[in-house]
Amino acid sequence: MKKSERQGTELFHFENLSHFSEIRHFVSSRAGGYSEGPFARLNLGFHVGDSSFKVLKNRQKLSAATGIDLFWFTFAKQTHSGNVAVVDAASRGIGATEIRTALENTDGMVTIVERICLCVQVADCVPVLMYDPVEHVIAAVHAGWRGILRRIVPGAVEKMIQHYGCRAENIVAGIGPSNGPCCYEVEDDVRRETLTALGSTNGIISPSKNPGKFIFDQWNAVHIQLREAGLREKNIETSGICNQCQAETFFSNRAGQGTSGRYAAGIMLCKR
Repeated sequence: MKKSERQGTELFHFENLSHFSEIRHFVSSRAGGYSEGPFARLNLGFHVGDSSFKVLKNRQKLSAATGIDLFWFTFAKQTHSGNVAVVDAASRGIGATEIRTALENTDGMVTIVERICLCVQVADCVPVLMYDPVEHVIAAVHAGWRGILRRIVPGAVEKMIQHYGCRAENIVAGIGPSNGPCCYEVEDDVRRETLTALGSTNGIISPSKNPGKFIFDQWNAVHIQLREAGLREKNIETSGICNQCQAETFFSNRAGQGTSGRYAAGIMLCKR
């Protein structure tokens, strides 16, 4: 990934998605916002206990930094589901200024509509951004271990294929900053659920140095599922940034011991 800064706001961008001038995308960091305490500084989540006024100011600042109109940002109420929504023009801007209007029970969004910035919020889970440059379709996905077991990422690919006629081999994907295999320790119940849901833990779960604990490799799990969905290896970029290791740069719920803000990953199709 590469980093840019505008008006005191840090933004990260995938190298592969940056090749396409007809889209804009970003992953935000903590830098440049108005929130305080465990939510300092650019917290974008209305639902975490921060001041709604400050969250709105933070989103306005993100809008200025990205050059994307605040009322084009489109958010969902994320529930670690496998649900992927097709977003049309009537839904542009829902959830942008208040949580009440956000898409219900949704963790993935796809659209072909211009000037809709699909946004997911994260603080340990994996943000995944995708673009099909042939059919001009975008997707944004929030995938933690529960979403991975519910196959939210291949579900978004399938939605792009079924609803818009995309071909998986054309899709370009970025796997964003999130809790990495250096830090993401889970209990045996997650290992057992993974084996039941996916039929294998190979490349996903390995023993931790702590007895009775396991490491869940979210990055590789998403990568495996993207490849199984038909994406080409060369079209997948993984940031390799662990937000728990870099908790001063990115929010981490684990680093915050359960109290944390949220950063966002967003993608928008511009006018071609």
